[in-house]
Amino acid sequence: MLIAQMATMTPWSNGSVTNKFVRIEHDPSTNTSVFSGFSLQVFDRTVQNLKYSLPYEYIVFDGTYTELVKQVQLKKFDAAVGDIAIISSRYAYVEFTHAHTESGVVMVVPVQSRSHRAWLFMKPFTKAMWLLTLSINIYNGFVIWIIEKNYCPELQRQPFLHQIGTLFWLAFATIFPLQGDKLHSNLSKVATVVWLFVALIITQSYTASLTSMLTVQHLKPVIDHIEILKSENAHVGCSKRSFVKGYLEEALHFKSENIKNFTSTEAYADALWSGEIAAAFLEVPVAKLFVAKYCKSFVIAGPTYQVGGYGFAFPKGSLLLPDMDEALLNIFETGLLKDLEDNLLASEKCVEIQSDNETVSLSPQSFFVLFIFTGGTSTVALVVYYFHREWKAEVEDSMAGHKGVWMLMLMVVEKWREHRRKFSRKVSDVECPN
Repeated sequence: MLIAQMATMTPWSNGSVTNKFVRIEHDPSTNTSVFSGFSLQVFDRTVQNLKYSLPYEYIVFDGTYTELVKQVQLKKFDAAVGDIAIISSRYAYVEFTHAHTESGVVMVVPVQSRSHRAWLFMKPFTKAMWLLTLSINIYNGFVIWIIEKNYCPELQRQPFLHQIGTLFWLAFATIFPLQGDKLHSNLSKVATVVWLFVALIITQSYTASLTSMLTVQHLKPVIDHIEILKSENAHVGCSKRSFVKGYLEEALHFKSENIKNFTSTEAYADALWSGEIAAAFLEVPVAKLFVAKYCKSFVIAGPTYQVGGYGFAFPKGSLLLPDMDEALLNIFETGLLKDLEDNLLASEKCVEIQSDNETVSLSPQSFFVLFIFTGGTSTVALVVYYFHREWKAEVEDSMAGHKGVWMLMLMVVEKWREHRRKFSRKVSDVECPN
């Protein structure tokens, strides 16, 4: 039986940058380990393509990759399986199969410009902010339409659809100062002036936010070569357990104090966005996964520095090595390896992270007081108009009632006076006969 040993990344293995290649999960109910990951899938398919049956089992090894291959040299294990980089120093202990991943080390940097996106003009406001602004504008137009109908009889005689069109026209016409001169009611003018004031502040905030976004995106330089990093004495990042740190020091001549170690994709992303590091150097398979996950935020830049990819380690002179290479080549040629790679990249869902230095879209909370101010003013104007109209109607009705009473009283007085005149003439005729 083949004993296939795997190196783990200690307690933080499943959150590391390579957890998609080797993943080990412990099942407490059965006290067993569950093995998964791209490299293990490739190994399983390779063994299945051998011309003979080869039983094997996975055993977890808690240590570094170099320590792992040394255990294979000492024949404590038959092979080492996992995301083991093929580098020259490890050939002193073992031999490797063909690499089952693309080889090389690349530089990953933040995306520098996204100013050409067609919908960038929407970015300064959140969806809720756009919706609330539109709703307030239409509400103010509705209030002005209700009030102005009392002063414009032609609005009352319009068909229903025409009145709806007038309502929307008033809603958007109130954002122009000249519209205030055409309004008849003082209440309409007050509501319009308040909305103009609020709209001016919102527009200025929108313009400032959009300008800031464009400026920030264009000011960030594109880092496409390591010489820029060296000239600026910039800090760079790499994996804590990877050989890349030594490669950066010895081959690319970075200062040791400028190299920072990280253990997870989230740590890389946070460090890149915050400016803690200017670039991250990752092995090509890891870099592809990282960029697939943060497809809107980071990009691979510069040349690919050629070093070995990931391979399976066997003792020197192992009779299994040629057969494993042949089976592995068969996987390459049939397209099975490409299918596994595509599935690996597709497993990463693209997310967009927000930098502290990037302008945040403005939400309704930023203008809460202003919206209350303009909405409240329009509502007060509507309430005042309603009660004023009701009071006026009552006064007119009251005046009409009082007028009837006075007319009745005048008629009674007039009848009384006429009766009195007639009575006076009769008395006069009796007292002074002819």
